Amino acid sequence: MKKTIETILYSTAGVAAMAAILIGLNVITGVLKTRVDLTKEKAYTLSPGTRAILNKLDTPVKVRFYCTQSENSTPETVFLKGYAKRVEDLLAEYKQAAKGKLIVEKYDAQPDSDAEDSARLDGVEGQQLSNGDKFYLGLAVSQVDEKQAIPFLAPNEERLLEYKLSRAITRVQANEKAVVGIMSPLPVFGAPSNPMMARMGQQGSEPWALVTELKNDFTVKQIGMDVDKIEDGSKC
Repeated sequence: MKKTIETILYSTAGVAAMAAILIGLNVITGVLKTRVDLTKEKAYTLSPGTRAILNKLDTPVKVRFYCTQSENSTPETVFLKGYAKRVEDLLAEYKQAAKGKLIVEKYDAQPDSDAEDSARLDGVEGQQLSNGDKFYLGLAVSQVDEKQAIPFLAPNEERLLEYKLSRAITRVQANEKAVVGIMSPLPVFGAPSNPMMARMGQQGSEPWALVTELKNDFTVKQIGMDVDKIEDGSKC
């Protein structure tokens, strides 16, 4: 009987001790405002490039995060809300790394609400669910008069989320685009339509996706293969 009581006491004491440790860890991490990334692929750890962008912020950047808090729980809304929570966690990482230079505001974009009007003005688009409801899950990044929107945060593009968010922050603070020169023997800039070839049904080619993507963030110039010196204002 005595042994049984001791076993129960020790077991209770062990549970209490474990609870105390967990509570202590929560208090410590809450005070330090840090979060341990235990995911195998470090999905929630900011890259050095992102940290460098945030460290260079001299004027506050505002992020307006729109997420519909639908009362109807369907597999779709549960899935989207789960992803929205991961987005919110990532924004918390950004805010902490920016050291006061990043302001995050969250809005519940319900139908016919001021938040929905704000989302539309910011370029955030509601997605139609299978039950006919609209679900907003996007964000707008702004600094002074510059603004960039990510209309919808697609869960299947989660791996690109940090890249898109960091690019948006970079775009709103860049006064003018940097110049990038491309030197290549390949037709990366596309080829104009030749009248003779057009008669034969062959049209010119479009610029490569690489060039199109670079033009979103840089002033892209074509550098001839016979050029010996790059003029000032061009970079390779």
